[in-house]
Amino acid sequence: YYDVQQPDVQPAGNGRGLFTADDEGRFWFRTCVPSPYPIPTDGPVGELLRATARHPYRPAHIHFIASAGGHAPVTTHIFVAGSDYLDSDAVFAVKKSLVQDFTETDDPSLAREFGVPNPFRHARFDLVLEPE
Repeated sequence: YYDVQQPDVQPAGNGRGLFTADDEGRFWFRTCVPSPYPIPTDGPVGELLRATARHPYRPAHIHFIASAGGHAPVTTHIFVAGSDYLDSDAVFAVKKSLVQDFTETDDPSLAREFGVPNPFRHARFDLVLEPE
């Protein structure tokens, strides 16, 4: 859950990070592989879900907002291949191009470089910004 969904349970900024790319536009970060989670079901959204007999779950995913001077910002997300709810996302946001494999890697030297236990999972994907 995000901090705004459970403000009395989750720490401020839970599930968020701020990163700076290198001169080549590359970035990396460490996190846990996300899990599916439910959207709030109170109010009209919950009524709509119940009326249509739909579940409230989002498949496992990571959100991104990318920006750079002279370029239009992009807001997107990637979904974890094999996640539950890819075929029935509560908000209909899954596109095949956004589904990524989180590949298990057994490479002790790379694990040391990234500061993670070996083996670990990783995903590679591009975020493309258009000039303004």
